[in-house]
Amino acid sequence: MKTSLAICVAFLACAGAAHAQMAVHDNPTFMQAQQTASHTAQIMNSNERILNTVNQTLAAVTGNRSTGSLSSMGLGGGFQMSSVPELGSLLGGGALSMNGLGSYGALASDIINGLNLVKTLTGGSSASVPTDQAYSGAVNTSAAVTAAVAGGQAASTARSSAFQGAQGQIGASADIKASVDQNSQIQTQTGLTINELIGSVNLTNASLNAQQQQDLAAQSKLSNMMSFDASKATLVGQ
Repeated sequence: MKTSLAICVAFLACAGAAHAQMAVHDNPTFMQAQQTASHTAQIMNSNERILNTVNQTLAAVTGNRSTGSLSSMGLGGGFQMSSVPELGSLLGGGALSMNGLGSYGALASDIINGLNLVKTLTGGSSASVPTDQAYSGAVNTSAAVTAAVAGGQAASTARSSAFQGAQGQIGASADIKASVDQNSQIQTQTGLTINELIGSVNLTNASLNAQQQQDLAAQSKLSNMMSFDASKATLVGQ
């Protein structure tokens, strides 16, 4: 009797332990876990897309960009008004130097030499009197202006062609940084072109000054001729 009771107790104990370890499927909980996992995957994919967009934006607004041919638009093929000799010294009869003007200086020299101008108005070997100095200054100024006009015309043609070529690059930039850099480069080249225009206007004013200086020299010479100096006067026949 005691043996049968012990067997029954043991059997019940084993049956209770097996029932406690049985897997239980909770369908609502399982569905909620699936939804949570799906939403998490969507959030991770969205974050990855946002990160890629941020990286692309960062790359588009940082770093160096090449502006290509835009960086030479305002150079005018190499000629600049700053290469023209200082006209202030030329007007006073100073020596003329065409260094820096290259072929344009040689062209101006050929033109002036082809005119076969006299060296001085008084016939002297050097410009020592004011009239000759003014004449020499006018000749040198004419040579410098001739070189500047020839160089300026060639530079204007080169700039016009360069700016027209730049039109095709507008709107073709790959990103924001390239567009900003191209715009900045165009502004810089425009500034260089405006400086050349100012130099051309200054050259025109210097040419007018040379003409006025010639007129003043002629008036001074005429005034000396019309003035009376008793110490130099002689009476014919005595």
